[in-house]
Amino acid sequence: MAVVLLALAGPAAAETREHRVEVNAMEYPWSAIGRVNAGGRGHCTGFLISERHVLTAAHCLYDPVVGRWRGAIELHFIAGYQRDRFILHSKIVSYSRPQDFVFVPKPDLEAASNDWAILTLAEPLGRQAGWLGLKALDSLMMSRIAAGDALLLQAGYRRDLSHIMTAGWACAIAGIAQAGRLLMHDCDVVQGDSGSPLLLFADGVFYALGLHTIDLVLKETTHLGGVLSAGVFHPDGGRREAVRALAATSARWAAGQAPGPDSPAAQVPVATIDSLLAKLGYLRLASGGASVGARNSALSRFQSENGHASSGKPSVEVMGHLLRASTP
Repeated sequence: MAVVLLALAGPAAAETREHRVEVNAMEYPWSAIGRVNAGGRGHCTGFLISERHVLTAAHCLYDPVVGRWRGAIELHFIAGYQRDRFILHSKIVSYSRPQDFVFVPKPDLEAASNDWAILTLAEPLGRQAGWLGLKALDSLMMSRIAAGDALLLQAGYRRDLSHIMTAGWACAIAGIAQAGRLLMHDCDVVQGDSGSPLLLFADGVFYALGLHTIDLVLKETTHLGGVLSAGVFHPDGGRREAVRALAATSARWAAGQAPGPDSPAAQVPVATIDSLLAKLGYLRLASGGASVGARNSALSRFQSENGHASSGKPSVEVMGHLLRASTP
């Protein structure tokens, strides 16, 4: 197995798994992630990269029972899905995938490094759910992640919690494979997470670094997730077919877009922020949730004690800082 492993501490991986927690799927950036339901025969995760386009894993679109690719009419994307409650959803009108991708029952590195599909939605769901911007991982960002100046996260609909979005953070890049097309990480991933984004929080913004395509077990004890790097879609050095497919969308190599002001999805992840403030000891949550005054006071104290500019107001950026602060 041609994997270049970086320094990876076993205990850190164990601690990371304790951080896979339920998040409010109707809050951005979580709202840009959703379930790709495949003809009543299982699901994967996918994420919005524009108003009408979802990135997921190609193998999710193949029906191994009958040995064929599913038609677009058999697929359905649901954003903000939580506990059987879905408001934001769309049919799929078409999809693109690598013409040379071959489904294999037991995924290998070669298949995983070409395992992508871009779904075109019937509805401009991104206006209501928001979407994620893409970023190609480079050596500078890898150094920032290792130094704790940037944060890796993973979120999706894992098989054992298929009706709940959960997220894990405090992950590390553990290695690279397939000439840099695959990124190995130690986030906790299982079946159902296929197609989910490896998220990056850096400079106050959440990006997608790639999509989950394979689980690996090395030396029987080290469990890693394999992510198809967003770099395969980048016009500078990406794979030609993937570059062309992404260019046909309005996906951005920049910050994504939060839900619109009239959307049922929240632009600010208040519930996640409250949960993190409580976890860090800054806020006491009552059964009815936190008041605006209590939340803002807790945020001001957190920002003051952790060297952040004090706004006292919740935001996506503030949630990122809270996630970093809760990293062991």
